[in-house]
Amino acid sequence: MDAQIPDRVISTDGPEGTVSGKVIAVTPGGVDVEDKAGTSKNVPVEKIREIQFAGEPASLKTARSMLARRRPADALKELAKIEPSELEGAEPLIVAEVEFVKAAAAGRAAIDSGASPVDAGKQVNEFLKKHSESFHFYQMQELLGDLLGSAGKWELAQDAYAKLAKGPASWKVRAAAARATMLFNQKKYDEAYKEFQSAIKIDAGDEISLAQKRGAELGMAKCLTQQGKQADAINMVQKIIKQSNPEEKELLGKAYNVLGEAYRSTGGKDQDALISFLTVDLVYNSLPESHAEALFYLCELWERGKNPERAREAKQNLESTYPNSSWAKKVVAAKS
Repeated sequence: MDAQIPDRVISTDGPEGTVSGKVIAVTPGGVDVEDKAGTSKNVPVEKIREIQFAGEPASLKTARSMLARRRPADALKELAKIEPSELEGAEPLIVAEVEFVKAAAAGRAAIDSGASPVDAGKQVNEFLKKHSESFHFYQMQELLGDLLGSAGKWELAQDAYAKLAKGPASWKVRAAAARATMLFNQKKYDEAYKEFQSAIKIDAGDEISLAQKRGAELGMAKCLTQQGKQADAINMVQKIIKQSNPEEKELLGKAYNVLGEAYRSTGGKDQDALISFLTVDLVYNSLPESHAEALFYLCELWERGKNPERAREAKQNLESTYPNSSWAKKVVAAKS
């Protein structure tokens, strides 16, 4: 790669926010980039979508993109294409980036597939110990909490999430939402509801924090459904959908799944549930875990509605598109 090509910090604000130059310092809070004139600019971590390093292997860039698109298994396969010679004499930040993608992809793959999180947890923990000043710190700390939670180590997961609260405002919201999700997974719906509420009340009004708060509202709606308050859940989700930007496809995919679950558990609302899950399948299918969840429930609802052909179609779509997902395993288990 041409040595003159600079590092590029791709911004969440789009092309106008992208900064080019040499990354000269990294911390959990952001990075410093020096331009050709020797002027340094700080980019806060919440504004970093990704960093493309000068001289990085092409497969690293591709793997990082796959990880961002929630395709961790493919990211790991792409990383395996990197030859040892490509990293000989490489900048420490490039080596650290390879280690980040490898550990993050392993962790995400374990969670998505429902596999044992032990080995992946060790990789993530090792990354955090080795790169405690990485700009990926908060992201990896959250992933560690998720892995610990999936292993049933609730107190350790709480400790991991607590470190997120030391970050920028949006990470404080994420910390509260992560704790709430952990309580939800323990079926502590009353406590989870209150924790989601606390996430929404955090004093943070930036765009990223507001998006996190809308996600927390969906968490509250999920709790309402589990508490038998489906009508309240439906009203809450419909309001979120109405207020959302049509381009917020990941959020809307999650929202329609929550809406579908509320309808599905109401009784006599299977048709409304089908429409909600079909909306995810046909329109808001960019987030793999949301799409896989929708396909699982479509399979169940088509079966319940005595439409075996459509049920088989949804099942085949789920198993062929997301063969390693926990939802694919659930549909197989349901048939056995």
